[in-house]
Amino acid sequence: MAGEAGPSLNCETLEEYQSDSRIACKYGSKCYQKNPVHINKYKHPPKGKAPVKKGAKRFKKADSPPKDEANEPDSDNVEAEISDASSGAHSPKRKAVKPNPPTDTPSSSKQTSSDCTSDEPSAKNEENDVPNFSDEPEMPPSPSDMRQSIKQKFLFEMPEDFYSFWEFCQTLNGLNPAMAFRDIGLQLVGPYDVLSSHFRVNKNMRKQSYYLLHWRYYYDPPGFQTVLKGDDKKQFHVGYFRDDPKSMPAFLASNCAAKDGVFTQMAENIFGAVNVLLNDAKKTATPFSQPKISKLQKALQGYAEECGFTLEHKTQAMKQRDRRTVSKTFNGLGLLVPVEKKTEVGYRELLETDANLKRILNRIVESERQDLKDKALDQLQQVVTAANIANDECDFGTSVELGLDLFAYGGTEFERTALQLLSTGYSLLGRPEFAKVAQVHISNRRKGAKLDMFDS
Repeated sequence: MAGEAGPSLNCETLEEYQSDSRIACKYGSKCYQKNPVHINKYKHPPKGKAPVKKGAKRFKKADSPPKDEANEPDSDNVEAEISDASSGAHSPKRKAVKPNPPTDTPSSSKQTSSDCTSDEPSAKNEENDVPNFSDEPEMPPSPSDMRQSIKQKFLFEMPEDFYSFWEFCQTLNGLNPAMAFRDIGLQLVGPYDVLSSHFRVNKNMRKQSYYLLHWRYYYDPPGFQTVLKGDDKKQFHVGYFRDDPKSMPAFLASNCAAKDGVFTQMAENIFGAVNVLLNDAKKTATPFSQPKISKLQKALQGYAEECGFTLEHKTQAMKQRDRRTVSKTFNGLGLLVPVEKKTEVGYRELLETDANLKRILNRIVESERQDLKDKALDQLQQVVTAANIANDECDFGTSVELGLDLFAYGGTEFERTALQLLSTGYSLLGRPEFAKVAQVHISNRRKGAKLDMFDS
């Protein structure tokens, strides 16, 4: 195969194809790729003679994923390529697999065979349904160093302002620092529970997964760690957000999980974030509570200044980080991944714009006509396939972006695909901690505000 000009796209004969040592391209003789990297890596059969492996599926329609061409499904035999971004995979190689059929949607009794919809893993809608991790091995004894103990349990190292804020709360409420901001409806949770003397863990629950789910709200992405909870009706909460599990958080953000999966940046450190909340509280406070809030805010501002923490809402570092993001993402937090400047390898845009992708997802969930639902599923599958091809060509950020978008959209229909995309993308990016959080969370995702895994 290898001549002076390099391998050609299609083999001349089936015998030549069968003896070729390269990986078989899933698109066969109809592959539209012209990228030399792709051609050198994958073999392609002669046109019109593509051998189909038993159990494999491929696109029946156009080879490239067009946006405007008719996509009417064949009622007798609709073939769709199924992505297999295996969770935890360390290689971008994929093979066609037969998916589990999805559950019926309220608008239709007909099932659709596609990996983009699935009843597994299912969301936990019963707030009191605590997951069972009895088969998971018990964690090693907690390190004596508190910082290492928190990292052991939650996988991430917490920043200096996290611990300084706890010390400040001890000055306000020595008996129960976690309730120091009770007057404005806030409670310290998550990793702060490890610091609290009120936190007791049953030996049978010393499992990594319980900690990873502890106060993890429905829309919290893997890089988000809740540390403050507010109004349970709105499911308001605040947490640290980081782009890389090995780096310190970029900022704190808030979300109302009862509403949607959109997050709002608050400040670079927790003192600044709580200062924002105190300002908001003063706007709606009664004349009786105004002095208490002002006194609390004055104490916080003085302690932050003494420790050298800025209270600026949007710091220069946050602005620079925003400029470096490659995508906004549905959750509003943005995506930051390594991109080679000269070759631009590391990220490519999704096949569809954010607006078009949301319309596709809306049709899948809301459409009452099965033919329209099938058409939307086919469009989504093309976006998923393009993201998987991006993984093959080292644009790992694309897979993560699509996985985060499906996760932020919500619903059990897209969770399996979101998990596959996130697990593969994070693993290829060298962020296995995020992949692990995604696995545990999506497999045990729950709505509501009762998210204390250790509440007896």
